[in-house]
Amino acid sequence: MSELAVLREYEEADTREGWKVVAATHVLTAVTFGAAYSFSATFPGLAAEFSASRGETALVFSISAFLFYSLGAIAGPLADRRSPRSLVVLGLAAMILGYIGASRAGSLLSLYIWYGFGVGFGIGLSYVPALGVVQSWFIRKRSQASGIATAGLGLGTLILPFAVGQALPSIGWRGCFVALACVFAGLALPAAMFIRKRRDNTSRPSVRDGHADALTLWRDSRFCLFYIVLILSSFCTFIPYVHIVAAAQDMGLSIQDGTALVGLIGVGNVIGRFFLAGLGDRLGRRRLLASLTFAVAGSFALWASATGMIQLALFALTFGMSYGGCVGLYPAVAADLFGTRRIGAVLGYLYTAVGIAALIGPTAAGFIFDRTGSYFGPIVASGVAAFIAGFIALRLERKSAIAL
Repeated sequence: MSELAVLREYEEADTREGWKVVAATHVLTAVTFGAAYSFSATFPGLAAEFSASRGETALVFSISAFLFYSLGAIAGPLADRRSPRSLVVLGLAAMILGYIGASRAGSLLSLYIWYGFGVGFGIGLSYVPALGVVQSWFIRKRSQASGIATAGLGLGTLILPFAVGQALPSIGWRGCFVALACVFAGLALPAAMFIRKRRDNTSRPSVRDGHADALTLWRDSRFCLFYIVLILSSFCTFIPYVHIVAAAQDMGLSIQDGTALVGLIGVGNVIGRFFLAGLGDRLGRRRLLASLTFAVAGSFALWASATGMIQLALFALTFGMSYGGCVGLYPAVAADLFGTRRIGAVLGYLYTAVGIAALIGPTAAGFIFDRTGSYFGPIVASGVAAFIAGFIALRLERKSAIAL
């Protein structure tokens, strides 16, 4: 690419139109993930309704989370070639049907199908395409844009689980599922109309542009390292989202206290994605990612030693901020490493790692609790996994510096 073309690219990047796409993606992630993480509030009621163990109940969410990250490997490449907006709308329709069907579930198996597959397909078809579109609009402020776009997840986690927890006594989990379907129709579908790719995107040249198939990416050592970082750091992520309400009740706290903790994770997420992720534009995205991953590991030490609401609240805020910053940086780091021309495919393949971790983590934690009566083992394992991920992220930084 000539110097004139590079200059033109920088002039066309970071425009006002791009920020509209960021705002739309912010709303989408707020609604979709806020609803998904409301599962923690309904967890005790679902277990009681179907006389299920915590492991069996957690599998409902794990199936969903596995699908909504793993399907990115299909949705991402499709978004590179076709309209991302169409995929997002199709995904939202699947979520609406999934929640309505789940509200009428008469068995745990039915819940696996409607919630697990319906909600899983819905987020799987919408999340990666929307994130990929954001990357195509920015260069100078890519970390900030990614952080704000994904900060919707934190905002949604702050609002929707708390709202569901407040509504549960009056309308039950079935009524809450119907209400969430209405939220998708009223907020997420209009936001999806603003999702569009930057036209004539000519990202900086990369040997990977045009070769974003899975086999080619796996031959790149940086992709392999990044994939391992995502698996290890994501292994612990979904355990608090699924089990924190039940864990709080085990300490004698109320379900409202538990949902407040989920909300505090959301507060931390907003801080991490709005502010911490944006620091990557000045401090170095990959270096900051490693530091925040170590902070995730440290947060689980707080949970392991917690004896009441104050300690749990400190864990929730610390975990939310550190992991929120990490998630805000993931798309920007991927774009730095592999270019933006096929960013949908790259993110889709990378996020299968999160899907694998989501399938294993919450369900394993539930079955370990069923056997031992304690979450201590899964909490310690989560902290260790994140600590190892931090060291591998440092290795990613060194390899990136050599390769560039």
